[in-house]
Amino acid sequence: MARPRSTLDAGKIGTPAFVIEEKLLRHNLSVLKRVRDKTGATVLHALKAWATWPLFPIVKKYLSGTEVSSLNEARLGHEEFGPEVHMYAPAYKPEEFDAVLKNCSHIIFNSFGQFRQFKSNIKKSKKRISVGLRINPEVTAHERHHVWNPCAPDSRLGIRVSEFERELKRDPRALEGIDGLHFHIFFERDLSDLKQALPKIEKRFGRYFQEMKWINFGGGQRITDDGYDVEGLIKVINKFKKKYGVEVHLEPGAAIVWYAGTLVASVLDVIERKDVPYKVAILDISFEAHLTDFILSPVLELRIRDTGRKGQFRHAYKFGGSTCLAGDKINRIYTFKRPLKVGDKVIFEDAIQYTLVKTTMFNGVQHPSIILWKNGKSKTLRTFSYTDFKWRMG
Repeated sequence: MARPRSTLDAGKIGTPAFVIEEKLLRHNLSVLKRVRDKTGATVLHALKAWATWPLFPIVKKYLSGTEVSSLNEARLGHEEFGPEVHMYAPAYKPEEFDAVLKNCSHIIFNSFGQFRQFKSNIKKSKKRISVGLRINPEVTAHERHHVWNPCAPDSRLGIRVSEFERELKRDPRALEGIDGLHFHIFFERDLSDLKQALPKIEKRFGRYFQEMKWINFGGGQRITDDGYDVEGLIKVINKFKKKYGVEVHLEPGAAIVWYAGTLVASVLDVIERKDVPYKVAILDISFEAHLTDFILSPVLELRIRDTGRKGQFRHAYKFGGSTCLAGDKINRIYTFKRPLKVGDKVIFEDAIQYTLVKTTMFNGVQHPSIILWKNGKSKTLRTFSYTDFKWRMG
């Protein structure tokens, strides 16, 4: 299924703005729906990656429900998407748990201790809650970015097999009331990584799978990326389901909005210095407030539309944000066919996943609007004002 080309006309966008292209969003959702239809898998929208709820009416035509990690996300999923809400959190707060039960259909615990703590609450609940445990199979996908490795040696996420077996030895009935197991071990990986990891996961935990109703494969797979082996994924899921007699759950996050949206900014000023071989363009966004991951990570590549490879074009620039923070910049050089001037638009591609959900109003900087682009026209979903900034501060 070929990805449609972007039709965005930045000249029609007031900046700064996050722009989501409906046609590209629907393309990604169609890929995920194909997996859902061909496997019967439960495919969930992971709100931690993207939670622009005014567009949930589009998303829920393709996916099964939501995957959440906080009470606020659970409420948002329940109120704006639908009743199928799967929640995993590293730990639950006792004073919030009854509200969690009210808003969720599935609850996944990070430890046996947390399950024991809240087991009585679940039994008293008037609604049927499907309960799971997160496992840590200690399988890594050779991540270069340790901070995002769920199976790192110091990871707090999931139950290791030694801990799992120790609990069952202490209490042979420890799995009573548990319907499923959940693992999440990837960050932007391909099907080959899943194929390599599954046998290792099965070796450690496979003997427990047949006792379960469902197994959650987590997210972190580039399912909607060009070149991903979607048909291969369908075969892997169907084979796993047949082998263990379980349902399979998937919780794509970034894959839902992969290449489906941009951050559009304007050039406010251009600074030229004789001691560096590039100019500095100051934009009306903040990298610190709006694109933090791209500052923190040396491996995440921030793509800008209509730029060349390093050195390909003669006009070289670094970009700086509009806050007073010295580190509010991207330490990479981008080259352009022609010189940038004040008022030019700069389009940062693939800028929706894990960015819009992490934005802040640091320094009181103007928060980008949220815009839907459809059929050559823009529709503003949300703008932000001084009042939004003020009320967050007190």
